[in-house]
Amino acid sequence: MNRTGVFLLGRASSSRSYLIPSPFPRRLQRSLHTTSRCSADPPSPSTAYAQRMQSLMNQPTHSRSSNPTVRLQQPWPWHEVPSTSPDTITLQRTLFARPPDFAPPLLLFAAGVWGLFVFAWLLLPEPPKKEYAEEEKQIIAENDRKAKEANILSRLGISFTNTIFSSAQPLIYGLVTVGLITMMAFSTRIVTRINMVQIKPKNTPNGPAQTVLRLTNVGHEMLPWRANNSREVKVEDCHVYIPSLNNSHTIRMKVLKNGKVNKWSLDRFPYSLDYRAIPETAKVDKEVVQSVNRLQHVFGYLKVGQ
Repeated sequence: MNRTGVFLLGRASSSRSYLIPSPFPRRLQRSLHTTSRCSADPPSPSTAYAQRMQSLMNQPTHSRSSNPTVRLQQPWPWHEVPSTSPDTITLQRTLFARPPDFAPPLLLFAAGVWGLFVFAWLLLPEPPKKEYAEEEKQIIAENDRKAKEANILSRLGISFTNTIFSSAQPLIYGLVTVGLITMMAFSTRIVTRINMVQIKPKNTPNGPAQTVLRLTNVGHEMLPWRANNSREVKVEDCHVYIPSLNNSHTIRMKVLKNGKVNKWSLDRFPYSLDYRAIPETAKVDKEVVQSVNRLQHVFGYLKVGQ
C-alpha cells in the first residue's frame, strides 16, 4: 500500500525497450485510468502524462529534504565495458537513450550542399553593365524626376524597394546560411544517449570510485566515425528540471561550471531530453530508455522551471 509508483512497459520493436515511470499512488492511478459511465471522453495521452508529471511534482516536502534521491523501482545493474586503462575497471549503465526523429547525417549533408551553392555563387563573375537605349534613358530620367518631386514617404518607399530588389539574392543566401548554422548549433543540444560510467581501481574493487556521465548528442551522430564519441560531465555539475507542465514531455539538463552557467559557450542553452513515446510504426534499431525514475534516482526530484 505504501508503494509510490509502478512502471509501464511500452511495446516496441524487438531491438529496443523503454521504461516510462508512473510516479503516483496506485489509488490515483486507478482514478486516472478509470472513467465513469457518465463521462464524455477519456483524457488524451498528453493530458494523462501532464497529470502524472503534476503528481510527480507534488511529492511531500519532508521527502525532498530527508531523501533527495528516489528509490529505484526496478533493478538497474551495472555492466562492465572495456576500460581505457589496464589498472581500472569501468562499469556502465544507461540513464537515457532515444534516437532523434531525423537522421543527423542528412542535416550535415544538406548544409554541405548549400555550402557548395554559396561557394559557386561567390565565384560567379560580375554581370556586365547594360547599355540602355535612348528611350530607356528617357524613362529612367522621368522616373528619377518623379521620385524627386514625390513626398518623403514615397521617396523612402522607393529607396527601400530598390534596395531590397538589388540585394535580394545575397539576402536570401545569407538568411538560409544563418538558419542552417543555427539549426546545426542547436541540434547539438538534443541528447540521444546518456551513459552513467563508474571507474574504480582494478586492485581494490571496493575502493573509491569515480562516477561520471557520458553524453551523446545529435552533433556526435552527424559524422558516422564520431557516433561513438561523447562528452564527459560530472553528475554534480548537472541541473535537471522540467520547463513547464505543458511541455512535460521534454526534460532540460543544464551543465554548470562552478555552480554557474557559462555564458560564453553553448552550455548557456540547456540540453533537451525527449521523453515522447516513439510511434509503433517507426523503425528503430537502437536502444530506447525513457525512465524518469532513473533520472530522479541520480538527480533527485524534478522541479518545474529553472
